Amino acid sequence: MEKEYQDLTVDEVRGFMGNTREEQYQLVDVRFLDEYEEDHIAGAILIPVGEIEERISELSSTKETIVYCLSGKRSVAASVFIGTHPEFEGKVYNMLGGYLEWDGHYIEDMPNLKVFDMEGSDADLLYQAMNLEKGAHKFYELVLEQFPNAPFTPVMETLVKAEEAHAHMIYKFWEKSQDNPPSFESVYASLPGDILEGGLDFDELAEKLMQEGTECQNVVEMAMAIEFSAYDLYRNMAHLYKDSVMEKHFLSLCQSEKQHMRIAAEALNNCR
Repeated sequence: MEKEYQDLTVDEVRGFMGNTREEQYQLVDVRFLDEYEEDHIAGAILIPVGEIEERISELSSTKETIVYCLSGKRSVAASVFIGTHPEFEGKVYNMLGGYLEWDGHYIEDMPNLKVFDMEGSDADLLYQAMNLEKGAHKFYELVLEQFPNAPFTPVMETLVKAEEAHAHMIYKFWEKSQDNPPSFESVYASLPGDILEGGLDFDELAEKLMQEGTECQNVVEMAMAIEFSAYDLYRNMAHLYKDSVMEKHFLSLCQSEKQHMRIAAEALNNCR
């Protein structure tokens, strides 16, 4: 399944900008105003990620679009929002590593794991998907436990509820394959939640949370990275099961993950 956007390294972006006529592309900075004012790539238009969807009319729908943020976490969500807009025709490019990479700093990617057992049945895949949602639920609860009354508390509370609701949606698909299925509550309680959506290891991400501290922007960006990883994984699973009922299930999950990304993106506005 073709992505809504294409990833470009900083060197590829520099080459693209050097070899493309100015009227053929637009460069979009999706950071905050103060970040933009401190420094930005020449010629970039500022539209913070939380405002992308409501201000997309400010962009040309036919030009090729390069999107960047500070480290590459916010820009993936913005690239999805732009690339999936029904009236947007131009190609969309996400700049890997963001402005830090442009400015000479290295950003390490978050780990990804192979989380689905492809030898299992459709029911097994759905069961594994429920466990991924449980992992994200656990992580957001850990954030609330460790950092009560932080600026990002409301969005974490929203995402905790959203993950459980998402798992319940998967359960509805799963229970159709069972002769005498146990209740959602008992299934959900039994899930370990050791792997998060998108294949992120719970313990590794919990350690990363403690290292990065309580800064609102860092925590919310971690949430965006989790939700984007889930979106990307489910889209690839949908492609793998093309023209089957499982494709529909995974695409339904994609739609929900996109909404979760939107929740996190809008929450960034509360970090300033």
